[in-house]
Amino acid sequence: MTKEQALNGCRNFDLAGASLSLWTFKKRQAGGFNAKSIEVTDALVEELKRIVSASLLAHTEVEDYELTAQRNEVSCLHVGTDETCFSDLAALVDAPAEEHRIAGERDLLNVAGYLLRLRSGTQILYCVKRVTDSWKTRKARSVINVVMRANQMDLVEDRSFTIAKSLDFVVFGEDLFIMDKRAFETILSYKVEYANSFDELQQDAAFTARFADMGPLIEHVGTNTMHLRRMAVIQQKGHYSDNAYMTRLRQVNVQQGWNIQFDDAGRIVPTGESMRAIMQVLLNHRLYSQLSLDTFDVPSSSAVQ
Repeated sequence: MTKEQALNGCRNFDLAGASLSLWTFKKRQAGGFNAKSIEVTDALVEELKRIVSASLLAHTEVEDYELTAQRNEVSCLHVGTDETCFSDLAALVDAPAEEHRIAGERDLLNVAGYLLRLRSGTQILYCVKRVTDSWKTRKARSVINVVMRANQMDLVEDRSFTIAKSLDFVVFGEDLFIMDKRAFETILSYKVEYANSFDELQQDAAFTARFADMGPLIEHVGTNTMHLRRMAVIQQKGHYSDNAYMTRLRQVNVQQGWNIQFDDAGRIVPTGESMRAIMQVLLNHRLYSQLSLDTFDVPSSSAVQ
């Protein structure tokens, strides 16, 4: 299917008959997202559908996404979803909305954006928007909320949040259409950035010195978005450059039987069987519980203060 055909399919999506759920999401420092759903009234659902319809109908042209690509007022940019980390966000919002409701207004503070998930039969349309300043904690503390009634301005007792009448990008099947390039690149850490980061890591002497052979690692990472992102976090954390950390790794590896191999010079010998363990320990995501006495692989970690 061409990108033009994919755009037409997106524009012909059955909005009227679709069910809609609204999600907010935050970006985690270690990568990935957190997402919460918000229950909305029927009136808001209809208004959100009108916003989606207007945004889709306004974009009649499509061009390939490139880092230097620009769009005009009626065009959008196209990229395959497999070239982005959108699947991480989709996996969260595909969960039952009622099981992931926000607990209160605090969950709305400092969100990165919101997402409309529309389902019609087996088809799903995702519509994403980066939030405005009204959602930011710092901004909220420096302003008051007012509304114009007749010819008078009055205070709004409850804090208000702004829903924009535009979208930053939409996802339909394996196709992602970008209406706001800067917002897209801000919300989704684009795969090219991760690939560039891994290229830089391969030039880092402190990193390459930890491996007897980089070939199996490079082959394992390949162009997989998840693996590239993990390597970017490994680079950011930099545990590999800490001699004490790496010495403890060799000791604990023997104690716990993780089967990570080392050569006589203390360098990691990567194998297909040990690759997951290698990445987890370099991320510091293989953790021991003093309560259950079990060792866990975790998606992220933060030190207890």
